[in-house]
Amino acid sequence: MTSNVGSSLWMAPEVMMGERYDEKADIFSLGVVISELDTQELPYSHAKEGNSRTGHSLSDAAVLQMVSMGKLRVHVSPAMHPDMVEFVYRCVSVDPQERPTAAEVLYYFQVMTRNRQY
Repeated sequence: MTSNVGSSLWMAPEVMMGERYDEKADIFSLGVVISELDTQELPYSHAKEGNSRTGHSLSDAAVLQMVSMGKLRVHVSPAMHPDMVEFVYRCVSVDPQERPTAAEVLYYFQVMTRNRQY
C-alpha cells in the first residue's frame, strides 16, 4: 500500500496511526464520502463547529484522535434510509474487520437500487 496518501479527514484510523492497512481503508473513506454527500457538509463539521457551551471548536488533530479512538464518527442526516445509516456506520467502523468488503459494497448498492431504497 502507498504511504499516507490522501486527506486526513477521509483517512481510516489505521492509516492515520501509521499501521498496516489494506483495501478496508478505502471502504472507510467511502463511508465518509457517503456521509458528506448526504449532509452536504465536510466530514466531522458537526464536531469542528464548536461546543455551544464553551464556544471552542476542535482542531483537525483533535478530531482525528477522537475518530481513531472510536469516540467520534461521521454524521448522517435524519432523512437517510435506516439501512443506509447502518451501512455507512459499518463502513466507518474503527475495526477494519467490521467493515464490508468491496464485493459486499457492490452487492448492497445493487440490492438498494433494485429495491429503490436510496
